[in-house]
Amino acid sequence: MNINLIVFSGLVSCTVGLMVGIGLAEINRGDSNPQAASHYAAIGAVAGLAIGAGQEILRELKQQEDTD
Repeated sequence: MNINLIVFSGLVSCTVGLMVGIGLAEINRGDSNPQAASHYAAIGAVAGLAIGAGQEILRELKQQEDTD
């Protein structure tokens, strides 16, 4: 497995998730919780990292299975 590709994919999707979280925080600006923006951003970043790295791991495993 190519660890560099997995880390890169995780970081790129983490950045996308962070932007989505910030966008949701801007849409939901009237939230009574003052920390809501950072919570949305953190949740988006962690979800993006998990989804991106997981997807790339599955892609690598599928490619490895096809070559065997």
